[in-house]
Amino acid sequence: MSALPKTEQVVSNPSVRTSSVAKARRERWILATIVVIAFTLRVINITSTRDVPTARYPIGDAASYYEWAQRIAQGDWIGHEGYYQAPLYPYVIAVLFKAAGEGVWKILLMQCAFGAAGVWLLWFAARKWLGAAAGLVAAAMLALYGPAVFYDGIVQKASLGSLLTCAFLAATARAIVDRSRVGWLLAGVALGLLALVRENALVWIVVGLAPFRGAGSRKTHILHTGLFLIGMAMMLLPVAIRNRGVSGEWSITTFQAGPNFYIGNHRGASGRYDPLVPGHESPEYERADATNLAQSAMCRRLTAHEVSSYWMSRAWADIGLDFGGWLRLLGWKMTLTWNHYEVADVESDAVYAESSPILQVTRYWHFGVLCPLAAMGLALKWRQQDKLWPVYLMLTGMSVAVAAFYVLGRYRFPLVPPLMLFAAIGCVGFVRRIGRKQYTSLVPAVIVALAIGIPINWRIQDEHRLDAMAVMNAGMALAAHGDLVEAEAYFVLGLRAFPESSECHLNLAMALALQGNYGEAILHYRAALAAKPDLPGIQFNLGVALENSGRREEALQAFQKAVQKNPDDVEARQAVDRLSK
Repeated sequence: MSALPKTEQVVSNPSVRTSSVAKARRERWILATIVVIAFTLRVINITSTRDVPTARYPIGDAASYYEWAQRIAQGDWIGHEGYYQAPLYPYVIAVLFKAAGEGVWKILLMQCAFGAAGVWLLWFAARKWLGAAAGLVAAAMLALYGPAVFYDGIVQKASLGSLLTCAFLAATARAIVDRSRVGWLLAGVALGLLALVRENALVWIVVGLAPFRGAGSRKTHILHTGLFLIGMAMMLLPVAIRNRGVSGEWSITTFQAGPNFYIGNHRGASGRYDPLVPGHESPEYERADATNLAQSAMCRRLTAHEVSSYWMSRAWADIGLDFGGWLRLLGWKMTLTWNHYEVADVESDAVYAESSPILQVTRYWHFGVLCPLAAMGLALKWRQQDKLWPVYLMLTGMSVAVAAFYVLGRYRFPLVPPLMLFAAIGCVGFVRRIGRKQYTSLVPAVIVALAIGIPINWRIQDEHRLDAMAVMNAGMALAAHGDLVEAEAYFVLGLRAFPESSECHLNLAMALALQGNYGEAILHYRAALAAKPDLPGIQFNLGVALENSGRREEALQAFQKAVQKNPDDVEARQAVDRLSK
């Protein structure tokens, strides 16, 4: 625990001193209880969800990180090409594997500890800036926050990112409140590490470079800025040197900025993640697709930096062709960023909550509740928050950074700890005014909270479809490991949630076909085609099902359409030749 401020340690009156020590002891016991509760809830959650398909069989980014960590732990610590995904998370897992052996359970248990440590760090930051009561409230908020419990319970870098976000807040609070040189150095270290988990956190460099950091001489500000940048460089320079050594090009983090910017800003972008090649949502395709498409367009081999630059230029070209449309898209993405719904990537809390009583309860404490509470805090203490200028910069910068690319729930999660500082102010201020019967002074704050809360909680997305996709992903994890019967059940659940889902129809059809149920498979292949005719491979798979059902003429037509869509499909051409004889 951190030392309490000197004003609370040194008091001339013995009775006051005794009272102060008692309060400090009580605060520490309450904080310890909150930290233990945070850890316990997370352990109960991961225990409850061990049989969720994507927990048993990681897919998507989770599988990619796990396999990457395995390679590192087996000796491939340097790698052979520039980083495409942020590297720190798999390296942390690799260290765990070397120390304790492999296993998903071990990763999740480590992340439970990350969650508890993040709670302590957020308490430290809130107490430095706002006092003891707000510190405990902020800690309790993070301990019980539904999405935080969820992200700590899946193999995903959001857990490590949350810990480092809280570390950055704690170091920044110490740097500013205590005017601490060590604080500024630690803030730089925390931000450098965070950038190796979440690249868009680099936008928070403005906190260390801002010229209006309160009292102190120009020389002091320059010194603090230098220490902050040194801390960042200590973390990022080794990565830049490593990237240069293996690829011949400099990058302080990764080489995926261009493709990611294009995904979020091309004409027709949804504001969420859409793969460059439809059907290629998995990480094993992302780099290869970005490289192959860019090299095909440029008619030559490209370096990693050239591939990123190609997609960046493509995005800006699309923006230039329809600047007004892009502004509307940017507004839409900002709205998605500040909406209650946690846009899932592969795994969704809606699936995990079916098995976790902890998530069933904590899911009611979500972003749509947090934001109005933070707005109330802003309204109650507006004139007393000059010292929180770094938090304003963090919220503004991260909002822009998320909306500039594309929106996922875990991408906007770094907004949560800073928001909890304001939400703690709101809760403490509300309770104190109620206790003092200052009801009138609460009216403007409540109005502000409602004005923020109503639009943020408005349903603006097709949440049923997005939840159905997460259910489908659980089925895909099962199907990939040969459990077709249970996979079929998950695909059916996905269709019940969203009957128009072409992806659910396609995957259910494939699971049925693999079990020899070609009649029902054909029905779902055609339903998928009706919903989304451009799904890759669907005509070929339909042709296979039709041929196995003895419907050769219909099968031939399906294979011919498959060749029309993709002339390079060798199997479809062979099928056409075979059935044409």
